[in-house]
Amino acid sequence: MKCKICGHENDSDASFCEECGNEIGKDTLSRPKSSKKETEGLTQMNKILIVSIIALVAVLGIMAGVLLKAPNNSNTTIPNSTVNNEPISMSTGFPVSQVPNLAQEISKIGVGFDTITFKGVTLDKNQCLYILSKGIVMIDSGQTGNIPIGNYGNPDSPFGTITAATITKSQYVDMAQRTHSWMDNNGLSPNYIGISVAGQPDLSPESLLNLYVNVLTQYKSTNQLPPSVIIP
Repeated sequence: MKCKICGHENDSDASFCEECGNEIGKDTLSRPKSSKKETEGLTQMNKILIVSIIALVAVLGIMAGVLLKAPNNSNTTIPNSTVNNEPISMSTGFPVSQVPNLAQEISKIGVGFDTITFKGVTLDKNQCLYILSKGIVMIDSGQTGNIPIGNYGNPDSPFGTITAATITKSQYVDMAQRTHSWMDNNGLSPNYIGISVAGQPDLSPESLLNLYVNVLTQYKSTNQLPPSVIIP
């Protein structure tokens, strides 16, 4: 027990200094100084701790920057959103990229409609038949651009002998070609279109529209024209 006043070394159980008589309390004890090795060890540990904290802060900063730059996916848009925002009007025409979307809207209401409003443009059934048939041909050949929106009369005597069939891709592409070509040349929807042979009364205009809707809704889901479709 070292006296704080005079520095005399006393017995460990002494209450008073044997040299100067000063009361030796707990607060007067002189504690041994830390060794050089202990001091150096603490200093090294402090350095490691500081470096670790700096590294952690740097990592957190990088992660925060990445999160701030990452796109917000909470409001996910549909694929090809830029393309899907192409304008549609009677003067500029109907973008072929929008044809599958029109087919999907028709599938929701059925083919028995008189008119349908799509993207602010009102189309009758004959115009839809033309747009869908020409759209299939353009998609099959990899064409882009707009389909003209014309005015077409109703068929004179719509008729069809087949109401259910499996139709292959080569067949429905050929039928779509004949459909819009007829309408270009005659200014009205055809009375019927043959599946394999031109001039056969196989499918009525309404069955044709149903066929093209089926083709294009499948295309919208897979981004490929289906190898075959079943009607109705």
